[in-house]
Amino acid sequence: MKLTKFAHACVRLEKDGKTLLVDPGSFSEDAAFERADAVLVTHEHQDHLDIERVKALNVPVYTNAGVAAQLTELGDRVQVVEGGQSFDAAGFAVSAYGKDHAVILPEWGVPCENVGFLIDDAVYHPGDSFTQPDRAVHTNLVPISGPWFALPPAIDYARAVKAEQLVGIHDGLLSEIGLGMMPRFLNSDDRPYQKLAPGESLTIA
Repeated sequence: MKLTKFAHACVRLEKDGKTLLVDPGSFSEDAAFERADAVLVTHEHQDHLDIERVKALNVPVYTNAGVAAQLTELGDRVQVVEGGQSFDAAGFAVSAYGKDHAVILPEWGVPCENVGFLIDDAVYHPGDSFTQPDRAVHTNLVPISGPWFALPPAIDYARAVKAEQLVGIHDGLLSEIGLGMMPRFLNSDDRPYQKLAPGESLTIA
């Protein structure tokens, strides 16, 4: 099986002439959408689900009920799965884990449903969570940034999941994309957020 990482949290898996696309979102390159025989989507946030480009693929989509509610026009192409279920997606054996997205801010509560996917007992994609699979894996995809991210639980997760190797995902916020999102979380009328690039200055009154 071949794994190709695309921007942020999107990965493509290929084996035996079949292609499985996981979490193709708004940050994903067009190349990620060039071919797919099935799509897995962990949750409904746009950085994991580009609705229009997924619709254009015309392939089965396996996801939770929250995402399925946004893809109703695809009819029976969308299959709702829950944690604890196993299924076949384009010849890949997939097991689903968990239910909840990690908390972003306590006052927001749990943002939405999130389901992790273990593919061929080899590659585990947790989406926006640190939900652990119940078995060892070859490659564990580890989120390394995000509004909900914190380093200590990420390290605990990486250590707890028995894996031969780790691959960092969910890294878009470590780029200009993420820097541009920070005002959303930090800005307020009485305490405005100032983004300064290296070498830029402001006057302190």
